[in-house]
Amino acid sequence: MDYRRANRAYLYMILATIGLVIVLSLWYLNGGAEISILMNNVLSEAVVLIPALAAVLYSGEKLSVLIPFRKLQAKSVFFIVIYVITLFPLVAFVNSVSMLFVENTVTAISDDVLAMPMWVMLLSIGILGPLVEEVVFRGVILQSYQRTGRIVGSIVLSAILFGMMHMNFNQFAYGAVMGVMLALLYEATGTVLAPFIAHAVFNTIEVIMMFANSDAIDEATELANDYIGELGGTATAIIYHAYLFLAAVMFTTLAVLIVRKISDLEGRKEFLVNIPHTRKQGYKLVTIPLIIAMVIAVAFMFFSAGII
Repeated sequence: MDYRRANRAYLYMILATIGLVIVLSLWYLNGGAEISILMNNVLSEAVVLIPALAAVLYSGEKLSVLIPFRKLQAKSVFFIVIYVITLFPLVAFVNSVSMLFVENTVTAISDDVLAMPMWVMLLSIGILGPLVEEVVFRGVILQSYQRTGRIVGSIVLSAILFGMMHMNFNQFAYGAVMGVMLALLYEATGTVLAPFIAHAVFNTIEVIMMFANSDAIDEATELANDYIGELGGTATAIIYHAYLFLAAVMFTTLAVLIVRKISDLEGRKEFLVNIPHTRKQGYKLVTIPLIIAMVIAVAFMFFSAGII
């Protein structure tokens, strides 16, 4: 599919997401019954998936071409799980930095998540969300962009759009970082199945931790706040983030080595290593519809954060 069509599809995703927010807001204002977080998640994923699939079908492209699924070696699956674990310090660091400026969105909805059975949230957050998002962002969008030959640009831009699709600054920050790492995993394997497994494992671990340690997390947060208050917030915050940064650097370096190992197992090491030298075709990835979509998304994030 042409990258310009992918950009238009992304604009429709943003408009559909905001439209869903408006419809639900009007529903609640008019006394409508509260919609469960499960239904909210399903609707949120639907407004992302439908425009993407519609764009593919309209283009006449085969879904199997833009959304490549193929088998992985058992060893690769094992290393993908290890890869995910090594990414947690990086996500923790980026999330912590973003929380200096905005609210932690996941924490804000934790009560709604915990009100549902764990198996339901595992299916919704651990399986459905990753499946839709990998099909759309590491499938439709990334594959469309890569036809320009701009592999590095495709990875970065698709990751930014992935983070932006969450429509809040907190998830945008670590979503964009995860988007890059998931895209690298796709490049190392040539299949959307690999980033889907990684994404599903990451989300599943977060859901399990949320259910298993909800009280412990609250107590730890309270103790940490008391500790920071006693020692002086600024100095302690700097030390805390310095430790997180060092852990992120060490474990992300390990993650890069692991993704190279995976590419070797899948016979794509040469391709992965030569990505920076890939011949470009002269196309620009950014188009007017994409700029409009990004402006709308950023404006919505500022509005949601109460900045405007």
